[in-house]
Parts: sequence; C-alpha cells; structure tokens
Amino acid sequence: MSSKTPTGRKPASDKKAGYHHGNLREALLERAMQILQHESIDNLSLRALAKDLGVSATAVYSHFTDKTDLLIDLRTQGFHLLNNALLDTLAHASNETAEQKVRLLGHTYMQFGRQYPNLFDTLFTWTPELERIKPDCIEAGANCEGTLHDTLCDMLAEYGVTAGDYRASVASMSTWSLVHGMTMLVRSGAIEGAVHCGHWPVSFSASQPEQQTKMFNHLISIELAGLKACINSINEH
Repeated sequence: MSSKTPTGRKPASDKKAGYHHGNLREALLERAMQILQHESIDNLSLRALAKDLGVSATAVYSHFTDKTDLLIDLRTQGFHLLNNALLDTLAHASNETAEQKVRLLGHTYMQFGRQYPNLFDTLFTWTPELERIKPDCIEAGANCEGTLHDTLCDMLAEYGVTAGDYRASVASMSTWSLVHGMTMLVRSGAIEGAVHCGHWPVSFSASQPEQQTKMFNHLISIELAGLKACINSINEH
C-alpha cells in the first residue's frame, strides 16, 4: 500500500523520518527556492517552512538562526545558479567571437531576471547587514561578476586593452550597468509604464518579446560601439 496521502503528498511523519539523516537544511532551501518562484521574500517564513515540510520549528532553527540567515544562503545559491547559466552560455558559444559572447551573456543575464524575478530581487535589491554576509556568498557573487568581466576583457584584448587595465574595469562596469539596468527596468515594470504613457513605442513592451529583444540588441550595440570608440580616451588620472 502506498504511504502517500490522497493529495499525493507523503505524511508528515515520513518527511520527518527522512530529515533525520542531515538533509533538512537542503530541503528547507529547496522549498524556499520553490516559494520564490511565485512569491516575494516577504512571504518567506521559517515557521511556515517548518509547517510546510512537517517538521518542528525547533528543527528549523537548528539550521538557520533567523530569516536573514536563510535568505543569505538563498542568495548564495542564487549567485551559483546565475553563474552556472552564464558559464553554460559560454560553453555553448565556444566558437563565437568575444564580442558575441558578451552579447549572449547580456541576454542570459536578462533572461535570468525574467525567469527568477523574486530570486533576482534577493540577489540585487535585498541588502542584509554587511557583517552577516558569509564569505561563500561574497565569493559566489564575485564569481558572477568575474565571468562577465573576464569575457569583456577578452573582447577588449582585441583592441590592445589588458585585463588589469583601469580602462577594462570602467568598460566592464559600464556594460554591466547597461545590462543590469535594462533587467531592472523590465523587472520593475517601468518599461510597461513608459509604454502605457506613450513615451516609448509598444514594441518595447514585454507583450512583444521579439521586438523587445531586438531593442535590447540595439542597446548592446550602442554600448559596445561606444566602448570601442572611446576606450583609448579613458585615463585613470
């Protein structure tokens, strides 16, 4: 006879038994990540997670001191997820030029924001107290930026700019700012608002994804053309 309830879920007692083997922390993070697919971090609660998984609140608090502790670990996982998406893009574009790789990374970054909007907010708009951020979270975030930075530096190397050059850092920040800014405008609904007010054409709307992608390509083209044109005029002093 099946141990599942008529709803298809396993009884709470079965769940508790499985978590005695040290996988409760992972189960909590997995469930929290699932919730973020549909709800904001405001709706995350350690006690609600405990109830959802059929374990005691005490068991949950033995793994996470509070909600901030949970969110920091979710943030770490989110950065890993983003960087894996970026690296996967590069792996599939191994025969492309460095400039095309930069373009593809920009699209991957924006697609990540669309696919995981609440997780994206956790990565870039939720700010915990600095002293509480764990080293592995900082490293995971740095790895994401490093993937973007290194790929752009590969492109700039074609113009005689070395990776350690001040100009490379300015160029990297400029490109990241464009891609991140566009992602946030899409995420926040600001573009839809501007379209509704008649300030921007309807083709910019998310209701026309192909046209929006075309517009995004134009923005990246302007950004990269600007970098090529002025890179040698950027001086550190």
